Amino acid sequence: MESEKKVPKGWSHYATKREEFEAYVDASEKHSGTACATLRALVEDPAPFGNLMQCASAETYAGKRLRMSAWVKSRIKDGRSQLWLRIDGDWKSAAGNPGCFDNMNDRPIIGSSEWTKYDLVVQLPPTSTNIAFGLMLFGNGQVWLDDVTFEEVSEDVPLTGSYTEGKPKSFSNLNFED
Repeated sequence: MESEKKVPKGWSHYATKREEFEAYVDASEKHSGTACATLRALVEDPAPFGNLMQCASAETYAGKRLRMSAWVKSRIKDGRSQLWLRIDGDWKSAAGNPGCFDNMNDRPIIGSSEWTKYDLVVQLPPTSTNIAFGLMLFGNGQVWLDDVTFEEVSEDVPLTGSYTEGKPKSFSNLNFED
């Protein structure tokens, strides 16, 4: 008898079309321990994405540099997978410092891979209130997630994600005449 496929305790499953993705605890795979989580497309050409995520208070890490590490295994037939880390808070105050987001858009997980460790590093503004994170699957395939950790790191650990690269100081071609 096949065991019931349940979303891992403390986690949420969201998908553009929920019926096209499933997320559950997988006891037949693991990086360590006895199980991991998996996110899988149920159809050949699924809606844009499925997501396994969790949220918690940012109180412990507010004003600090945070590294999220996670181990991912992939069997992606068509598409990509990405870990993501988003920090919410009061960005309107003088202490606010937006830009606390990394979704691995500049370094997605593609194809098939064995267990690989990925790091996402963000600087939390002092006004941070919430940490949201997870694993997304865009397209057809399956990914496994295990051993997610969070740790404060020093300022010499580089930030990750394309948001850290230099951005123009002003907008351009807003009337599309250039």
